[in-house]
Amino acid sequence: MVDVTPPRYSLALRRFRQLAIVTVAGVCLLTVAGAVVRLTGSGLGCDDWPNCNNERFIDVSTGHAAIEQLNRLLSGVIGIPTLLLAIGAFRVFPRRTGLRWPSVGVLVTILGNGVVGGMAVRGDLHPSLVQSHFILAMLSIGFGLVAVHRSHTTPVGDRRSIGVTPLVTALLGVLGALVAAALVTGTVVTGAGPHAGDETARRYGFDISTVAELHSVVVWIAVAMFLALVVTLRRTPSLHHRLSSKLSTWMFVAVVQGGIGYLQYFTDVPAVLVAAHVAGATALWVVTVQLLLAGLEPIDGNEQPFHAPETQGEPGFWFSSAPTA
Repeated sequence: MVDVTPPRYSLALRRFRQLAIVTVAGVCLLTVAGAVVRLTGSGLGCDDWPNCNNERFIDVSTGHAAIEQLNRLLSGVIGIPTLLLAIGAFRVFPRRTGLRWPSVGVLVTILGNGVVGGMAVRGDLHPSLVQSHFILAMLSIGFGLVAVHRSHTTPVGDRRSIGVTPLVTALLGVLGALVAAALVTGTVVTGAGPHAGDETARRYGFDISTVAELHSVVVWIAVAMFLALVVTLRRTPSLHHRLSSKLSTWMFVAVVQGGIGYLQYFTDVPAVLVAAHVAGATALWVVTVQLLLAGLEPIDGNEQPFHAPETQGEPGFWFSSAPTA
């Protein structure tokens, strides 16, 4: 007989999934909040780290300082579910393979982003550091989405069982790489643009029109790859139907994001549209990762979801302590 008794101080799989969702949502919010800091010229509202300045740890004496302090506070709050997620991955029940490395990946990239953020402040917002700040946030979101996906009550199945061919696998991989490249080139445009976070911040010496055009070319190649994926999937109607909602969502977000991008370009990049573009880029990355996971690590609908047996103790606890003899 298989022992299904949860180990002492275990974390229910559904609670782990909730932690992962909260963490991903928090990092998305923090990404947009970071853009607001930059767009309001508050990047050096606190000119030191971890202290706000050489006199105070917390300083809200100016509007710029208050905005930066709120952003740092939000970072600390999001660190709580991030840490719990990494710990919980080693105590989750029922046991599920593949949860530990993405959970630890979220924690490592979040901690790394804190260090990069401090370096950016002390480095007077050098564009390469600001660029790294955003890229690390996208990595955190990617790791978190993997944790969310793999903690579904139904386990991940074999992609070959739903008709995913090597060609589809390759197209999905290339699409993911192209979207990542579009994000990176987008950060280069930001580094060459007018919204540096502070009037004295250093900028890349690139011509903004040239790098914006390069960014646009990469985006259009990604869209072309997406269309090639759709055409290929139509050869397998059952697979196309299975992924249809993810495909529709990706196309919708990409169109909206592209529209915002062109609108901000032709209206001299107003701060409001730049903030919307950052939010759109984050959303596009989320739906891209979700599409890749749906195709490469499909949830096996033929498997019955596992429901942990009821145990003694308070049902509202995140970590439950199994009864001992």
